[in-house]
Parts: sequence; structure tokens; C-alpha cells
Amino acid sequence: MKNAIKFSGMAFQMAATIGLGTYGGYRWDLEAGRWSDETTPWATVACALLSTLLALGVVIKQILDDSK
Repeated sequence: MKNAIKFSGMAFQMAATIGLGTYGGYRWDLEAGRWSDETTPWATVACALLSTLLALGVVIKQILDDSK
């Protein structure tokens, strides 16, 4: 039961990190005017990718620390 709670907490942390990173990229693109025309919102794409990699790295680090 303890592991289930720990891993569900990691999932919520990962979702929050990815969500905040993507929202930050969206706001960046919105300020730059990239959502109003036909261009690709690159800041949203880049921030979503970077926040996903960051969240994955944090989860992997937590799992490796718990296995010691």
C-alpha cells in the first residue's frame, strides 16, 4: 500500500510539471502572437517536450534513490 501511494504521488507530480511547462509555453506563444496566425507554436512544443523530460528525470531519480 505504501508503494501505491508513493507512485501515485509521483504521477501527480509528473502531471503537474508537464502541465505547468506546457501552459508556460502556451502563454509564451500567445504573447508572441503565434496562436493568432498560421505559424506553428514552437514555444508550446518545446516547453512541453522539455517539461516532459524534466518530469521523467525527476521520477527516475526518485525511483533510483528509493531502490538504495
